[in-house]
Amino acid sequence: MKNQVVRVALAIPLALIALFDIVYSVAVLTGAVQLSPGLLQGTPFSDFTIPMLLLAIVVGGSALLAAATVFIRREWAVLVSALAGFIMIAWEVTEVTMVQQFSWFEVLFTAIGLVVIGLASYLWITEYRSHHFPTRHVSHA
Repeated sequence: MKNQVVRVALAIPLALIALFDIVYSVAVLTGAVQLSPGLLQGTPFSDFTIPMLLLAIVVGGSALLAAATVFIRREWAVLVSALAGFIMIAWEVTEVTMVQQFSWFEVLFTAIGLVVIGLASYLWITEYRSHHFPTRHVSHA
């Protein structure tokens, strides 16, 4: 029962990040949200198309996949969740590095990525670690 609560706690931030990233990317790509062209200064991009597609597909897609599979009791589902957390953190670090601007969004999404990695690690340790390391029986002769 305790691991089921952890799975729910893991799925919620993953689903929220996926939803936010996909909706935000679509809003920028359709022009519903206008971003300052100065944000691209110093980056290899001339417009927001490639970064927003990467945000939606890579970051949002990995988080969505992880949220959808976290309830499957398979080792790879927990690893996908941890990978999604690493992708979130890598995206935020890359964004801060390229744009040279820092906001509370980067702190929040990095913290969520760390929480996701922590919860995935907990599930891995409590559910799968014992399956990989057989116990050693010592025979007394």
